[in-house]
Amino acid sequence: MNLFQKKSFFSSFVFFLNTFNSILIVICLILYNYSVPFFSTLSFLTFFFPIFAFINLIFLIYWVLKLDLKLILPLILVFCIYSNSMFFYALNEPESDKNGLHLMSYNVRLFNHYKWIESENIPLEIQKFITNKKPDVLAIQEYHDKYKRVFKTFKNRHVVLSGNNVGQAIYTNNKLINKGTVELPDFGNIAIFIDLLQNKDTIRFYNAHFESFKVDLIALKADVKSAKEIIFKTKKAYLVQKNQSSALIKHMLKSPYPVVLAADLNNTQHSFFYKQFIDNFNDSFISKGAGFGATYDFKFMPIRIDYLFNSRSIDVNNFIIYSNLLSDHKPISVFLNI
Repeated sequence: MNLFQKKSFFSSFVFFLNTFNSILIVICLILYNYSVPFFSTLSFLTFFFPIFAFINLIFLIYWVLKLDLKLILPLILVFCIYSNSMFFYALNEPESDKNGLHLMSYNVRLFNHYKWIESENIPLEIQKFITNKKPDVLAIQEYHDKYKRVFKTFKNRHVVLSGNNVGQAIYTNNKLINKGTVELPDFGNIAIFIDLLQNKDTIRFYNAHFESFKVDLIALKADVKSAKEIIFKTKKAYLVQKNQSSALIKHMLKSPYPVVLAADLNNTQHSFFYKQFIDNFNDSFISKGAGFGATYDFKFMPIRIDYLFNSRSIDVNNFIIYSNLLSDHKPISVFLNI
C-alpha cells in the first residue's frame, strides 16, 4: 500500500467517524424537538450532546485545515445546533446584582440521611448555608421531614410528603395567599405550589421533582445486562417525564398569576421536556447565568438538570449557582424584579 492509499484510507476512516457522530447529533436534535416514543430508549444520548457537539467542531476544524469539502457535513450540523438554540455554555458576564425577590432551589438529597457523604454535620451545614444566603422563597427537593428543624427560621411552609417522610417543600417569610399540589393520575404528586404577596402583586411559585433515570453510569459494565438495564430504565423514565411535564405545564399556563418554577427535571437542557418549558417560559440561567451552568455533581462533564423558570413578564436581575457540595446537587438562586 503506497502513501497515497494510506492517506485515502485514513481520510475515509475519519469521515466514517464524522458521519457516525453526525448521526448521534441528528438523533439528539430529533429528541430535542419531538416526543418520539420510538426513540425513547435512546433519550439518554442527550446527556452526552455537548461531547458530540465538541467532536463535531473538531471534525469541522480538521476538514477546514485539509481544505476538504467534507467540511460541509459538520458545518451543516453547526448551523442546525445553532438554529435549535442547543447551547451548553452561557456567554453572559457574571452579575453582582442581588436586588429583588430571592428564590433558591436546592435538591438536598434527604439531608444525607443515608450517609452518602461521610459527615454527620450535613443538615447543620445546609442550615448555615441557607441562613447565610437568606432566600425570600426556598424550594427543596428530596426533602426529609426528620430534618425540618433546619428551616425553623421561616414563618410559613408548604410541605407535601409522598411516603417515608420524604417529599417536597417550599418555605417563605412572605404572606401566603394559597397553596396546593399538582397531581398526575398513576404518578401522584409531581409538584407543589404557593401563592404569595410581593410588593402588592401575587406570584405563584412551583416546586417540582421529576422522575429519575435511576441509572448509575459509573457502576455500569460493558455487557448485555447493563445495556438492557439502560434501555429499560431510560424508556420508563422518558414516558413518566413526558406525562409529568405535560401536566405541570398545563397547570402553570392556567395560573391566574405570573409563575416561577423551581425544578429538578432529572434531564438536561437538550431534552424535549426542557424545550417544552422554554417554549412557554424563560430559563433564568439563559437570562442571567454564566458558564456551563453545571448543577449536578458528575465528574466527567458538566450537567445541568436543576432549573428556575419564570413567566416572560418577570425580569431576572441575577442567577447564581453555588459551588458548595453538601448534596449531589448544587443550590441555585434567582433574583427577580417584581
